[in-house]
Amino acid sequence: MTTTGANATNVIQIIVYVPVNIPDDQRSTFEQKVGDFLFGSDRVRPELREALEAEGVDFNHLALLSQQPAIGLCPSPGALEFVPSERVAEVCQRHGIDLTSGGSVQVGFKYDVYDGDRNPPSDALEIMLKLPRIVHQEASDSAELVADIVRALFGDCQLAAPAQAYLRAHGINLTEIAARNVDRLGGADVPFTSRVSPEVHSYLSERGFNLDQMGRFDVNAVAVVNAGVTWTKATCC
Repeated sequence: MTTTGANATNVIQIIVYVPVNIPDDQRSTFEQKVGDFLFGSDRVRPELREALEAEGVDFNHLALLSQQPAIGLCPSPGALEFVPSERVAEVCQRHGIDLTSGGSVQVGFKYDVYDGDRNPPSDALEIMLKLPRIVHQEASDSAELVADIVRALFGDCQLAAPAQAYLRAHGINLTEIAARNVDRLGGADVPFTSRVSPEVHSYLSERGFNLDQMGRFDVNAVAVVNAGVTWTKATCC
């Protein structure tokens, strides 16, 4: 956690549009679990462990390789490494934003977005992205820049490169493995990777927040950073 102020340059705010009804007394825990999902690393679901081990895969080693490798930007344990694309780095350099001094990602939740006639998407989680004013001015005109920022925050919904290489070396095609193990996964539409533990997955599912349907993050609005968020996660940029 960090107490970086909302007016600081190296602050990004994520506003999650919550598509389910969560009682007030459960929201704090719910928000932490959703944070685990947002910033988690994609990994092969444990339901496929037996099938993969039958193919000679060390599942524990695969899980270790699935963690996004730290590249040495962050001296602070648990901080999120914000690794910019060339486009993001160029914009930050042009505006004097230091990508080595750290910052924070502040996460807020809106629970009333779908109270009226508006319906949540069936296969995505809608979010609002709030950026420092000088970056917002460029992001408003560039969907590519927004996409790069989202990818730097949340990854690309793929297994880490070392995990993919490990599976290739064993001749493993995860799509084929999943197709042969539909019953274990719980359905043909269930993805073979997850960002959270089965316990977190179960907790959210029991409250109607079905992670298996969250096939993408939809940025439905881009705004300027302001005050008033729920919790923050330190970053090393």
